[in-house]
Amino acid sequence: MLSDRLKDVLAEREISVADFAEMCNLPVETVRNIYYGKTADPKLSTVFKMASALKMSVNTLVGELEIDKEERCIINYYRQCGTHGKAIIGLVAKYEATSARADRDSVNKHKVPCLIPHNDIRKGIIYDACETVEYETSVQEAYVGVKITTNDLIPKFCKGDVILFANKFPKSGEYGAFIKGDRAFIRQFVEEAGQYTLKSLHNIGDDIVLKRLDQIEYIGTCIEVIRT
Repeated sequence: MLSDRLKDVLAEREISVADFAEMCNLPVETVRNIYYGKTADPKLSTVFKMASALKMSVNTLVGELEIDKEERCIINYYRQCGTHGKAIIGLVAKYEATSARADRDSVNKHKVPCLIPHNDIRKGIIYDACETVEYETSVQEAYVGVKITTNDLIPKFCKGDVILFANKFPKSGEYGAFIKGDRAFIRQFVEEAGQYTLKSLHNIGDDIVLKRLDQIEYIGTCIEVIRT
């Protein structure tokens, strides 16, 4: 973020990296490394010199929002309050923030079908042994979920976890759910040396080796794990 922000500011003001380094009284190499993103975590003293040279706050330079007049006024009122007043302001702010967040979440949420298996999932999830419920989520890509009912897949997935899947085939290394016959399997998809393997998690169940991808259907790619 600092690198991108610095590029924008210097370009806007038509200042070269060398000239800016001189303005900051910093080595050119130090400024150049920050400018090109090679230094991910520069010293605060360095950032302060850069902000001072540009006559802006550190927050503005790193891309954070400035406190506006209304926010500054509220902060000043808060500082003038006693312990009781600060506690009330804190409670009201917490309540309003929680309420606003709930309103935003409810707008963004949608419902997806969620399978709850009732068989031994080490041998695959049998559709006929699943209960299907609706699960509400704000993960926009999710189109189906599976609730884990045992601890067989620890530590990757635990009892009570809801795994959300996107409607796409996994890339190598990603986790997904696949259909073979009347069962669904949660596996890691691995592509290596022209061979496709649906690897079992912690040796729970068997690896499924494929010669072609059309030998199996997919349910989706794991994109989120909701831990309850």
